[in-house]
Amino acid sequence: MALDLQEHFQKLDIEPDCLPFCPPDNVERRREKFDEVPRYLFRIFTPKSQGTTNEVWTKSKDARSSVRSKVATSMIDIFARDNKEETAAMLYRHLRWWKGPDDNLVSWTSSLLFALIYIFNLHANSRDGSAFEDIYLCIIDTSNFPEHVFLRDMDLIRAYRSVNQDLRNFESLRMRKRRGFSGYFYFGEYFSQGALKIKDKCQIVSSRRLIEHGLYCIRPEFRNFANWKRMENPPWANPTVELREGFYCTNDKSKEISAEQLQVALNIAQVFEQRWRLPIAVNMIAMTASRSRDERVLAAFRENTFTDYDRENCSPWRTKMLGHETMPEVQEYCSLMMSIYTDYCLRTLMRYLEEAKGSVCAIAKFIIKENLFQDPTPEEQDLITGDVHYTDIVNTLRSISSFSDILCACLDHRMERGDQR
Repeated sequence: MALDLQEHFQKLDIEPDCLPFCPPDNVERRREKFDEVPRYLFRIFTPKSQGTTNEVWTKSKDARSSVRSKVATSMIDIFARDNKEETAAMLYRHLRWWKGPDDNLVSWTSSLLFALIYIFNLHANSRDGSAFEDIYLCIIDTSNFPEHVFLRDMDLIRAYRSVNQDLRNFESLRMRKRRGFSGYFYFGEYFSQGALKIKDKCQIVSSRRLIEHGLYCIRPEFRNFANWKRMENPPWANPTVELREGFYCTNDKSKEISAEQLQVALNIAQVFEQRWRLPIAVNMIAMTASRSRDERVLAAFRENTFTDYDRENCSPWRTKMLGHETMPEVQEYCSLMMSIYTDYCLRTLMRYLEEAKGSVCAIAKFIIKENLFQDPTPEEQDLITGDVHYTDIVNTLRSISSFSDILCACLDHRMERGDQR
């Protein structure tokens, strides 16, 4: 018994926090793409999900298994597995949401729209049927994890398509439009593998709370989805493509976000902790398929609800955003994040410039008041001054003027490149 307990505690001590994807040399040429992971990813799960997710861990079906051999296998990188055909078959089953003897992948998505529709899929699914209070949304910040912990579905598909015809067909499906619609069957799926420790890097909220805070106002179609009859395979991909149609309207036909939708997006964001509020609010607004360059929208993100740190994180250098053309809702999210960041930068610059202008005006008023623009008297020329001379003042003013010219040139160049705001 003592030995068993010792072995158990040793296992707990060495359990890795993550299992990175490590491609072999023949896949290494695509390694740079493995870094193309957006900062925020979403996952929907229930107590009946094949894997398990909580505030500490998210684990694949194999990693949560009570069978010791399964757990051991779950610690092996997918690229290190010997049987490529079996691995490819496991990947295909996971992509099709089919159950099988093994599955070491955990799915995430960069599309909150796609994630939220899955809530209603699970609610209506006869194999799950969880109540809304038992269906959870998890958001994670991928910048808090080591490199290569997440991998885009298309990159993994392309690594194994040579040994599996089904994967080749599935890759074609992902790049195909639905007949009669403008949207594609691509949903921004990403994988982690095995056990991933997400403690302090995530927040989990029940879908019931989202609904209570007005989710149906964001997309009224969600209310209809909530009433889907119980069935074995409820829709998921098709409704996502259908809800994307509004994004393909021309600017003159696109609508403005309603005051109610804007307020609801902000209300839903308040369900989350501070660091998640801005990306959640932006995603909610983006899902409405409204014109994002709306002064009311930008004004909402200037409020004290959000901090300057939040607004600075809208920068594409701090928050990696991948708006593939096949995902208009994510493109809209990226556009709005950039608009918020640009608005923040311009307003901050103007505030600093107004402060500088005030200081220069104060200098001018002081010079006039003290008649310092006139020629010095003979008495002044013989005075002994301290460690500050007129030459120092003039040189400082010239430095400020030169620095201002450089800043103007930089901003002129930016305006010439297309940013006229």
